[in-house]
Amino acid sequence: MLYLVTVISEPKCSAKVLFGGTFDPVHQGHVHSALELSQYLSGQETPAQMVHLLPNSQPVHRLAPQANAQQRAQMLALATAEYGSLAVDERELHRQGPSYSVLTMAEVRAEIGPEQSLIWCLGLDAFAGLQHWHRWQELLDYGHLLVLSRPQATWPTNTQLLTWFAAHQVAEAKQLLASPLGQVAHLKLGQYAVSATQLRQQLCTGQQPSALNLAPAVAQYIADQRLYGI
Repeated sequence: MLYLVTVISEPKCSAKVLFGGTFDPVHQGHVHSALELSQYLSGQETPAQMVHLLPNSQPVHRLAPQANAQQRAQMLALATAEYGSLAVDERELHRQGPSYSVLTMAEVRAEIGPEQSLIWCLGLDAFAGLQHWHRWQELLDYGHLLVLSRPQATWPTNTQLLTWFAAHQVAEAKQLLASPLGQVAHLKLGQYAVSATQLRQQLCTGQQPSALNLAPAVAQYIADQRLYGI
């Protein structure tokens, strides 16, 4: 006798993806990198993988932002408003003291439980100084790290960092979706020839950044708030 067995596939559990940064100001390179990341992780799945842009309040390893927390959060909201796969997570802006990634990852892990994949994204420039981060080797106790780079970016040379990375690396970034924590990966994104430093310099000297680099709504907000020396 033959039995027909109906296999019901359970919906894929999406990862919690955090894209940290100062976003001072948020520019189109940030936005399009986050969208590209969402598309890559989603593949053919729907809905698209959410990417949460996470502005930090008091970055430990760089100068304090020129725009305050509320202003940077508002610029992020304006820049991401039209994209359903992007969201803004303001948790670090409401925390007192320095923005330590390990504390944020521990907090998010407690919220989402032990089974869901947690992916913390950082740029190659930030990764190059990872060994100086607070309790950096504990980061993988709470989630994965995904290092994002541009096509022409130079890989760091610190032996301790590279040895640690190699010990936890998976071949493809999509593999981070299959487990909750403990791994690292590298993903090259498209080339976006814009930086927040460049935009601040342009604004300070009275130049109007291209809409390709700075969303018009963000540019208008900067003008209204008289940010960056305008």
